[in-house]
Amino acid sequence: MSTAPDLNGVQTFMVVGIIREDADLTRFAALRDDEHQQLDLLRQERKVGAHYVSPARRATFVEIFAADEQGAQETLSTLPFAQFFDIDVYPTAPPDAAELAHRAQL
Repeated sequence: MSTAPDLNGVQTFMVVGIIREDADLTRFAALRDDEHQQLDLLRQERKVGAHYVSPARRATFVEIFAADEQGAQETLSTLPFAQFFDIDVYPTAPPDAAELAHRAQL
């Protein structure tokens, strides 16, 4: 049985992260597999949705599902790459009917 939250009852947050100038990119690269494994786990738990990377801007965009911003921060902190980014967390507007229908298919 799934322990995933019901996405209709949680807030969506968009996290924007920019790699810090002082980031150790060798260590960053060494943690890539761990990052991907954790993202897969969080997707299975329905805590993370979309994830996009902009290498040219040294940025990442992660959709997080949580009850509140603290929960979003807690989810984000489980990602190995979190230590390398300056982040901003944006709560998004509640989903409309089309988004709720899409989430129901996930």
